[in-house]
Amino acid sequence: MAEWAKEQDFNEILEKSNIIFGGEGNTDYFQLYHPKLYEVRNSATEHLIVREDDGIKGILGVFPAEMDVCGNKLTVDGFGTMGVLKEARGKGYMKDLMNTAVAASKSRAHIAFLGGRRQRYEYFGFTPSGVAASFSFNRDNARHGIEGADLSVYGFSEGKTAEEAAFACKLYNRRPAKVLRTESNFLTMLKTCRSTSIIIRKNGELFGYASVNGEGRSINEIELEDIKELPAVLAAYLANYELRGISVGGVFMFETEKLKMLDSVCENMSLHCCENFMINDYVAVIRAFLMLKASYTKLYDCHTVLEIEGADRIEISICNGNISVNSTDKDADLTMKPLEATRLLFGITSQVGIRNDIPEDFGHNLPLPLFYSRPDFV
Repeated sequence: MAEWAKEQDFNEILEKSNIIFGGEGNTDYFQLYHPKLYEVRNSATEHLIVREDDGIKGILGVFPAEMDVCGNKLTVDGFGTMGVLKEARGKGYMKDLMNTAVAASKSRAHIAFLGGRRQRYEYFGFTPSGVAASFSFNRDNARHGIEGADLSVYGFSEGKTAEEAAFACKLYNRRPAKVLRTESNFLTMLKTCRSTSIIIRKNGELFGYASVNGEGRSINEIELEDIKELPAVLAAYLANYELRGISVGGVFMFETEKLKMLDSVCENMSLHCCENFMINDYVAVIRAFLMLKASYTKLYDCHTVLEIEGADRIEISICNGNISVNSTDKDADLTMKPLEATRLLFGITSQVGIRNDIPEDFGHNLPLPLFYSRPDFV
């Protein structure tokens, strides 16, 4: 049976996790992949485990975090480090771990998320949701799209100091919506998924930061003092690291200025889902992300009662910018299963406007800008 691990289980959790994901003899897979969880602290008690007489056989991490969305605090559970040793597979351990974790999350978190195959995890309530944009930027974009910019003013180095961490954290906190991070762990967060933390300077002064991976060819997250200089910074980055091109990912719908600047110079753009999400408290999450959407675009007046089978019946009303989201006993205008509702409210099909079976006024406000950043992945 699945049980919560204790602090003294940490070394065994790390050893077995490294074997499950990295193979026999691997000793540093997760220390490099998730240093925020396994290198700088003991995270044992955030894991569910299954034991046999000779030790731990199955593991599932349930890592708590908190989001601030326009002042609304939302608790989050990230499911990760999930696996079973080869010799113990086929015994139902992963199903036991997932069922236990989902039950725990529903009692304590507004949202849960994980990565992996949708068909595997939709059985437990997770489905691909959230909309993010990715862009490609190359030397031709830099040559022809950055007119008259002096690229020599920008410098790049790996982030290491407390001063750099404090600066980067302050920039990050200007976002209207974010997963909460601290100065002390900020640079470590940027190293998630074997990434590197990069500090950007202009004329020698702190100017921005980025999280990059793929030998520096992929930018997971970037913030600048003045986002209008983003095209010039990207051009300088290519020149500094002698790259032919880079991708810039993890750009969300509420980052309108960043989207505009990238759209003005980049070669290509694509939209994709952020992660597999499970919504535990639809009322709180819908309310928070309607407020976020209202911060950057007009909301259409609407009144809809949405019933989510087995979860809640919710009255959503928007009138002259005033947002009301509450549980209700009124008759439903729409009835959906949780997976369908999550995709409708937060998914990419609403982004491209192909749902024609919902009230038009309600549909105009969808999808809501649910997101999750790469440095916060587990």
